[in-house]
Amino acid sequence: MNEFEKAFVELSHRINNDPIKVFDDALTYVLCRFSTGAVDVSWEYGESQNECFEAFTRAYLDYIGGQLEKSFWCDAWGDAFMDLSGQFKSFRGQFFTPPGAANLCAMISGGDGVINDCACGSARMLLAAQEQAFKKSGQMPYLIGEDIDGMCCKMAAINLCVHGCRGEIIRHDTLRDPDGGSYGYVINEYLPMPTIRISKNRSDFKKFQI
Repeated sequence: MNEFEKAFVELSHRINNDPIKVFDDALTYVLCRFSTGAVDVSWEYGESQNECFEAFTRAYLDYIGGQLEKSFWCDAWGDAFMDLSGQFKSFRGQFFTPPGAANLCAMISGGDGVINDCACGSARMLLAAQEQAFKKSGQMPYLIGEDIDGMCCKMAAINLCVHGCRGEIIRHDTLRDPDGGSYGYVINEYLPMPTIRISKNRSDFKKFQI
């Protein structure tokens, strides 16, 4: 168990709620910290619990900062989600593409410009694609991620944000409703400041303009 996962276990014990809900709420808290505007979310916690979420957020940022000194990208949220599945019964069994496989696929595809993953999960394929595009051309592609799972969309949005990616994450069913979407996240439109903007406006997403 790494330091990030230890920080989450401590947070879960202090909040004393269902761990999968605490994980989702921790995602919401971190996402809101990067938000550029008002966020319409249901939040049930008081001041003392908010301090716990804030301490966890600092632990996350410290951890990801250290990891990015060693490698181009790191999916701390996805790793924790999979690792914690065996420790908390409420965590559903969900698995993401191994980093080596994601890097291999990105090397084979060799894309740049605009890169889209229609079932992005925690955005591992997009992070790997950005690494390969940067190594190839020195340019950062525009990344588009889509997923039906709201928690995955939060993980993906935060991952793109802290890795300095420009792009968007859209929550919708890409098979049944490829042109629909209830909401999404616009990532790092004000670089070098890391930002996440939540939007329900289709015109904010390049996915619907292509």
